[in-house]
Amino acid sequence: MKGFQRIFPLLLALVCAAALALPAAAAVPEVDTSKAVIDNADILSDETESIVTNISAALSDTCGAQIGVYTVDQVGNDTIEGYAYEVFNAWGLGDSSKDNGVMLLLAPGDDNYWAMQGSGLETQLPSSTLSSILADNLEPNWVSKSYDTGTQATVRALAEKLCTIYGVSMNLDAIAYGDFTSIGGEATPKGGGFPVVGVVVLVLVLVIMAAVLIFMPRFRGPGIPYARPRRNFFVFWAPRPPRPPRPPRPPHGPGYGAPRPPRGGFGGARPPRPPRSGFGGARPGGSRPSNFRTGGGSTRGGGAGRRP
Repeated sequence: MKGFQRIFPLLLALVCAAALALPAAAAVPEVDTSKAVIDNADILSDETESIVTNISAALSDTCGAQIGVYTVDQVGNDTIEGYAYEVFNAWGLGDSSKDNGVMLLLAPGDDNYWAMQGSGLETQLPSSTLSSILADNLEPNWVSKSYDTGTQATVRALAEKLCTIYGVSMNLDAIAYGDFTSIGGEATPKGGGFPVVGVVVLVLVLVIMAAVLIFMPRFRGPGIPYARPRRNFFVFWAPRPPRPPRPPRPPHGPGYGAPRPPRGGFGGARPPRPPRSGFGGARPGGSRPSNFRTGGGSTRGGGAGRRP
């Protein structure tokens, strides 16, 4: 017992020293599902946050895809890929049925970054494509610590790729600054849709058959002359003779035919409606407030990061 009492302080000191020697792991903060940018490292400007939010909201409205930017100074003991996986699934980027979110994780304290796609984009937006987008748009600005420029360029490149995947047309330069008038709907995927060529051919066949039936002479039987005079196109649709003009009606009382005074009250002229407000209403310049909210998407991991 006395030996244990002598050794216990030494063991306690060793445990405390080991705990202090280990770097503190950065716990994943609670995410805000109403934001497209969570800037824990405080490296992005308000303009960049607004641009990312506008682009992500426009994508979410058209095809359900969403882009989120998350910054943290350091990821601690966890790998940056594992940290991105935890944040992505806690955040829920993308549509819940399509899992088509994309997250950009920036860790300036570790001098590292990572991009991760939802499980529904693993084929159309593979890790090789993410790596190329990061190398072309983020890496040159990351080296010079131009985080705003790199983030904006990367998000726009990701948005262009998502628009191509889902066949959505929009002016990203205008949308980035709040002009949503250029948003187009989600196009029909390639290989599907309504068979326009088949419909055109069917209409031509019906027109030819109708013309043959109209101009073809009618017989009673073989070798028997026509049963009635042949109809042609013009006789079949000959105009009717004009009707004789009707006599004028007698007046019904004094003031008949006089213009009516303008009506008031119920059924009268309505005052102009005030412009609608709220999400989706018409607004000057086509602008609307950002009403972003994540859709509950998820990821299986993967993605791409900074090349060594």
